[in-house]
Formats: sequence, structure tokens, C-alpha cells
Amino acid sequence: MEGDRWNGRRHGSVDGIEVIEFDLPYSNHAGMLERALVFLRYSWESLLLALGAEVDLIFATTTPLTAGIPGIAARWLRGIPFVLEVRDLWPELPRAMGVVRNPFLLKVLSVLEWSSYHSADACIGLAPGICEGIADRGIPPDRITSIPNACDLELFKPLKAQQSKQPELIRGLASPMPAGSFVAAFTGAHGLANGLDAVLDAASELQRRGRHDIRLLFIGDGRCKHALQQRVKAESLENCHFLPPLPKSQLARSLGLSVHVGLMVLDDIPAFYRGTSPNKFFDYISCGLPVVNNYPGWLAELIRDHQLGIPVPPRDPNAFAEALITLKDDPDLREAAGANARSLAESHFSRLVLAGQWRNILTTTAVRNRWRTNRYLWRFIYFTFKNIADRLAALLALLLLSPLLLFVSLLVRWRLGAPVLFRQPRPGYGESQFQLLKFRTMTNQRDTDGDLLSDAQRLTPFGRWLRAMSIDELPGLINILRGEMSFIGPRPLLMQYLSLYSFEQARRHDVKPGFSGWAQINGRNALSWKEKLRRDVWYVDHQSLWLDLRIFLITIWKVISREGISAPGNVTMPPFRGDENA
Repeated sequence: MEGDRWNGRRHGSVDGIEVIEFDLPYSNHAGMLERALVFLRYSWESLLLALGAEVDLIFATTTPLTAGIPGIAARWLRGIPFVLEVRDLWPELPRAMGVVRNPFLLKVLSVLEWSSYHSADACIGLAPGICEGIADRGIPPDRITSIPNACDLELFKPLKAQQSKQPELIRGLASPMPAGSFVAAFTGAHGLANGLDAVLDAASELQRRGRHDIRLLFIGDGRCKHALQQRVKAESLENCHFLPPLPKSQLARSLGLSVHVGLMVLDDIPAFYRGTSPNKFFDYISCGLPVVNNYPGWLAELIRDHQLGIPVPPRDPNAFAEALITLKDDPDLREAAGANARSLAESHFSRLVLAGQWRNILTTTAVRNRWRTNRYLWRFIYFTFKNIADRLAALLALLLLSPLLLFVSLLVRWRLGAPVLFRQPRPGYGESQFQLLKFRTMTNQRDTDGDLLSDAQRLTPFGRWLRAMSIDELPGLINILRGEMSFIGPRPLLMQYLSLYSFEQARRHDVKPGFSGWAQINGRNALSWKEKLRRDVWYVDHQSLWLDLRIFLITIWKVISREGISAPGNVTMPPFRGDENA
């Protein structure tokens, strides 16, 4: 962008998108503390924007992890929908690399990571391992989507048929590339994580074998670049060449016209194996370049399964050098791998296709959660009060009803056997899974084939009485005490129903499930599924303390009058089939 900065900011437009640029000088050569301060300043400036601007959604992408702070604040202080894209797992990667060792700082980063994931309405992971790492922090799978970096198929293109590579066209080298050279290029940051000494080890092995026709090109910058250049000079590695970072258009031209093989190189750290999605890989395959990869993981599997090149073991310069020699000496293999690479880029990683998926997540998240921004402060106070009141009331009820709970437990054990409690996974707030607790009301009788009998055959008169009086629900007080449920809210249904809901019906999970809700006092199991779910969503849009009190009082009357316990002709509600007209 062009123009003057005002108060450390510059406003402009890039491809029709309004952009605000902060005056925050940053370099990979800077020390950890200096870079951390720049990250924090960026987060502070972005936070001020997020809390003041009229926006429909906050999108943040890491690293650094501090990029999520504005989204966290806007989510909880203004109710603005928040989508987080995770490019690296923090603090797992810096811990594994030994870059961050301070236990307190690691704990702070871990809390920030947890807060970012749990504040986000949706998370996008750039690699399978990243998605697994997000899930390990307690985020339900339906809030996690894997969208890797994409291929710009219009900018990065392979040579046309019958054209030959021309390494001599590469400009800006300290010494010119000999004509007829076979060029393997690494593009991107030259940092500790990249482990580029592995490439120099391979260069040394190639030089030892007399393969001076194979040249290694480093394009980029970073903290380790000077040390790499010094080693090249000290060991007289004449087959290594360096270029500064290039504009994307120039990089695409150089890869397409002058480079034969793309290099995927990272330090040998297990955390990298499935938790990275480097842009360079997608640039390489867009250009139809075979890829040599020196670390295990999902990219190595992709290269092997689709025959895109040669994955080699880490810390093995002989194998690395042999892979380059093989690709140089076998043009048919090289051509086939390059064609496979471009084909995969077009079929799986097209920017147009992946951008559509990305846009759909942002749009869906914004639409689904736009109700939250309406009277957000009042809603925040309401939810906070309700959460505290629920837990205190549940604790008090458990204490007061403990004699009854003990008595019913003994009756269930006597009449129905063990176990006393029925446990079943159910979807809670945001479709996160929890274990619903109830008193058992059915036997475990099975037919001659070992299959459970129908509900009607297994429901005993004693169990029917427990349901009629809603006594079977009392163990759910423990769920409320844990914060998994509320006294008032849509009833928690079965996990298998999640994929059957329409977009509108799925909004019933925008609040905690409850003992009783709007549907329960307006027909309970006597309602059709369509009407029941419609009333659940109505409650989501009209929550208030007065509505909760009304539902609570009417629930007491409904329990006494024993209305709507079962659907007509069924001992329980018939299964939901996903038919909106049910």
C-alpha cells in the first residue's frame, strides 16, 4: 500500500479489501524478546479495533499465538463471532524446539492457547496433526475443520510441453549458475525450525561424490542464513547458492523456468511431523515440481501415496543426496512425479475450492452466531448469573435430596440390578459431548440372539413410575453442578442426531441443555419432532430470567399432572430421522 501513516496506521485497499496496516517493524533476525514485544503491540492495536469497529466476525490466524487475543476479547466482551485459524501448535512447537524453556512462560502460552480454542466458534487447522492437537484441548470435532494452505494455480505454473528448464536465467546470485545445472530449491524462512544444515550435509555428500551438476538453491531469509552462508564458505560448498526473498510473481517464474526439484526440509522434531502445512509445498506442486522431503508425517505420506517425489529419512545426508541423484538421472521418474504433483494440486488443493470452504465456514459462523451480538451485555450478565445460580441450586438440591437419592439408588439396585445410574454421551453447549446421568428405568433383557429387547419390553412398572415423577432425572443435578447442563434449557438429545439437524434446528445447542425447556412445558414427548425442535430454537432466541422462572414453575405443575411423558403409542419419543416434517 502507498500513502502516509497517521498515528502509526495506514489505510488502503488491496484487491477490493479494506486493509489497515500497523507501523510495526519486524524481522526474523530479531531476538525472541524483541519479536514478542512486536507481537504484543500488534495484538494491542488489533484489540482496540476489535472492540470499537462494527464488524460481523473476527478472524485471526496464528502464529503468533497472541493474534488470538483480539478475537477472545471481542467474543466475550461484545459477543462477536470468532474464527481461529491455527497454523502451528503453540506452545508445543517452541517447547519441542527448546526455544521457550521458562515453565511460567510455557504455562502462560498454554492458557492462551486453551482460551483461544475455547473462545473460537470455529477452528481451522492447516494440517491433520493441528486438528488433532485442537481436539486434544477439548474442542468438539464439529467445530474443527481441516483446510490446508492452497495452490495458486494461475500464478505458479509448470513449463509448457517441449520447454526445457533454464537455470542460467536465475539472476542475483553471487556466482552464476552453470548452464545445464540440475537445480533443487528451498524457499522460505531460514530459521532454527527449518534445519537447513541437513541440506548442506547433502550438498557435502553430493560434492564428495563428484555430482557438481546438482545445485542447491536457497531462496529466503532468516536468523540462520548468515551461519549457513558461513558454513558454505568454510567448507567450500560450491554447489550451494543463495537468493534473498523474492516477490511471489518472481518466485513463481523462477520455480517454473529454472528449478527441477522442490525441497521440503524441517528440523527432526516429532512435533513437526503432522503439525505443519508449509506454503512452499503447495507452490512446488503447483509448478509441477517433484518434491524431496526429509521428515515423516502427513506430507511425506502424501508424497509417497501420490508418487510426487521421494521422501527420505531425517538426518540421513546419503539418502538425501541419493534422492536428488535419482531424480536427476531418471527424467522419466522426474517427469511422472511432476505431472502427479500438478494433478494433485488441481484436484485437491485449488485455491478457488479451498477458499470457498474457508468462506463457507466464516459465513456460516457469522450467521449462526449473529443473535449473540444483540443486547450482548445483558445476555452476558444473564448467562453469568444463570450459571452461578444453577450450580448453587444444584449443590443445595443434592444436599437436601441426598436421603431421597440414596433411597432411590437402593430401590433401583434391588429392582433393576447394577448399575444404578444410566450414563450416555449427549451433546451439550456448542455440541460438546458430556456424559448424561440418570437413574436406570429399564432392564438389560436380551433376546435369544443377544440383542436388547425393545424399550417397551424392558421398561418396568417401577421404571415407568420413576419417569412419570421425573425422579429418574435427579442424578442430572451432578451434570448441572459440573456446568454441563442447566435447570432450564432444551433437553439433551442423542449424539447421532447432530448430523440430522437442519441448520436452524442445530441452533438448539447455542445454549446449555436443561432439565426442562419450552418444549417440555408445551407438550413434552407428545409433540412432533418438528414442533419440539422449533420450540427449542424459540427458547434460544427469547431467553430471559423471567422466561426461565415461568418454565420452572410450569414444569413443577406438569410433573405433578404427569402430562406428555410419552409420545402417543410409544413408551419414549420415537427416533428422530432428520425429516423436518416429522
